[in-house]
Amino acid sequence: DLDEYRERKEITTKVGDNRCLLQSLKDSPYYKHFEDKASLWEQRLADLDEYMEHLKTIQRKWVYLEPIFGRGALPKEQPRFQNVDSDFRAIMQDIGLDDRVMALAAQTGLRTKLVQMSDQLTRCQKALNEYLELKRSVFPRFYFIGDDDLLEILGQSTDPSVIQTHLKKLFAGIHSVGFTADHKTVQEMHSQAGEATPLTPEVRIREEVEVWLGELATSMQKTLRQLLVACVQCPGGSPDPQQFPSQILCIAEQINFTQGVEQAITRGTLAQLKGQLQQKLQAYTSVDIGPVDTGAIVLDLKLKALIMDIIHMIEVVSLLLEQGTATLEDWAWQKQLRYYLQNGSCHMRMCDAEFEYTYEYQGNVPKLVHTPLTDKCYLTLTQGMHMGFGGNPYGPAGTGKTE
Repeated sequence: DLDEYRERKEITTKVGDNRCLLQSLKDSPYYKHFEDKASLWEQRLADLDEYMEHLKTIQRKWVYLEPIFGRGALPKEQPRFQNVDSDFRAIMQDIGLDDRVMALAAQTGLRTKLVQMSDQLTRCQKALNEYLELKRSVFPRFYFIGDDDLLEILGQSTDPSVIQTHLKKLFAGIHSVGFTADHKTVQEMHSQAGEATPLTPEVRIREEVEVWLGELATSMQKTLRQLLVACVQCPGGSPDPQQFPSQILCIAEQINFTQGVEQAITRGTLAQLKGQLQQKLQAYTSVDIGPVDTGAIVLDLKLKALIMDIIHMIEVVSLLLEQGTATLEDWAWQKQLRYYLQNGSCHMRMCDAEFEYTYEYQGNVPKLVHTPLTDKCYLTLTQGMHMGFGGNPYGPAGTGKTE
């Protein structure tokens, strides 16, 4: 337990003022009479200023590194840090025994010791940065969190409670995960609203946290890919909302819609398709949620997301009918965001841009209302990305840029 070296600014200011005073005394005609004493004090104050600056730098690094090395991180660098730690504690204890400022300047060999300590701490810091960079190169999602959070994860790699608190910073939609009874295997992922999705395959927790978190990301993507194929293949194109995550239900609906529209354009039956979508909308809006609990809340969110999508689908079909769309190459259809399932993998197309779906779990995020401006943004951004550019919505407040 050490008292920190505080009040640095006030002491440094006083030392600086005294040095300026000594400097001004050199202009005095009587300076020759006390030149020896003035030179001695000038050297003392210069040394004191240097010592305090070194001590400030060392303390700042020590306060940051001590908890890290105290947890046993970087075993190869432990001896280096322990030497600095013992020297720093000894200096601080000496200051505690004699807290007069000038007592610091009277210590012999302090300059050399402080310079060496600062250099050794810089080496420890460099080794730590290289260690963290190595972990981030293995699992790039670690770039989303700061060094302190990453060190806590690395130091408690098999502690479920620690991992749970940081998961939402690493994954967009995973708020927490479900473990087996022995807390050694992750078997499902949970959204913030409480939606639970079993993982296939399950993920075994191990010491190398960057490895098993990478396996969690892979398992998440494999699980959603399998669920999407199963959802699309449900008889009658009407999957049970209770059996699939909201994200999968919406994508499957989009895939079935794209397929249905292209068939309807080819056969000239867009009006019938519009009627079917209106019937589906009626069915979803008349579902009885039941007693209010976590399951009912999640089901309500799923149905709201589906309803929002179907309303937009009806608007798209109405637009196609208005413009007399007769072929799949017509602009009215090509400018829409379309979803396809090819060889078990989902692809999205818009005009001549095509992207492969990445199966990042999104949880139960609120759905964005589709407007003509939304479609223009999608079209502009997808074409920009298709050509290797990025994009950023720009415009007045309240027009939906963030969404």
